[in-house]
Amino acid sequence: MSVLLSPTSPFLLVLTLFLVSLLIVLSAAAWFTRRLEALCDRLDLSAGMLSILSALGANIPNYVASIVAIANGQQDVGLGIIIGSNIYNLAIILGISALAAPGSHGIHLRLREKHDVLIITYYAFAITMTTLIATWLLPRPSIVGPSYAQLLTLVPVILALLLAIAIFGSLVLHIVRRPHPPHIGSIVKQEESESRTLAVSLKRLTAEILFALAIALGGVIVMVQSGEQLTADMHMPSVLAGLLVLAVATSLPNTVVAVILVRTGRMAACVEEIFSSNSINAALGIALPLLLWRALLQDHLLLVLDGPFILFLTLGMIVCIRMSRLNRITGLLLLLSYAVWVGLHLLLNLRA
Repeated sequence: MSVLLSPTSPFLLVLTLFLVSLLIVLSAAAWFTRRLEALCDRLDLSAGMLSILSALGANIPNYVASIVAIANGQQDVGLGIIIGSNIYNLAIILGISALAAPGSHGIHLRLREKHDVLIITYYAFAITMTTLIATWLLPRPSIVGPSYAQLLTLVPVILALLLAIAIFGSLVLHIVRRPHPPHIGSIVKQEESESRTLAVSLKRLTAEILFALAIALGGVIVMVQSGEQLTADMHMPSVLAGLLVLAVATSLPNTVVAVILVRTGRMAACVEEIFSSNSINAALGIALPLLLWRALLQDHLLLVLDGPFILFLTLGMIVCIRMSRLNRITGLLLLLSYAVWVGLHLLLNLRA
């Protein structure tokens, strides 16, 4: 990923490329979400279909960046991007969404919405747990010996990765087959009138969605390259760059998608989109590439600190969803938990 930037690129130029590409990605993500909402309304698709399609599109930068890193032998960076992105999704995006929700009570779910969102959350927890178990079972540098001994250590890893992908397939099948209740005022009246008056063809909507995705993906490529260069210039460890810088950069389109969904009254779709994103990231950004390229995991802090933190946040959100609401105080606590997590990583990095 060094086609556009050379090691001698001036710092100011790299920073400019990063900021410009960031603005392009955010704009393309907002355009993508608006067009996708219009397409789902035209086809009368469910909130679940909207959430999974939004997550697939918005998270292309995440799992593509992870696949490229793992394929290039940078397994710690690839895992760091996904784990950091999933933590960002739960702590930052859910926190911002709770604060950005219309009204003063944050995100509120109806009884049927709560049931649907809980199932998606359980799937996300199961996929995350399974992929973390697979990474825990990866061979350690201390394992030496004949090839058949190394092969035996890979058998449980492969089984766990296949299980994670199978659970993800079950999630997609569940969303496709889930009954679609009629709309009951979850769409803003302005959007309803626009969808009636603007006679946009399905072909045009689809073309605009694909074009927005292409722009976002191109912008992310430049953004990730410039981010890598910036962190290298600042002598930041590659794992920390993946967890904090690249994970956040590739997750910004997802932030735009979630905020637009919650601001337009699609609160259930917003929450489902975040947990669907984590499922997609884990399945396509960890399980799938590790099936094809397996290497030793060097930085075990990813599993000791960051993996359990994802599970802790997911369990906390399950409690909130069972209560049918994610209020503003919870949103602030989520943002605070992310700040503490970042501070802990920076402190450990300074001591290393």
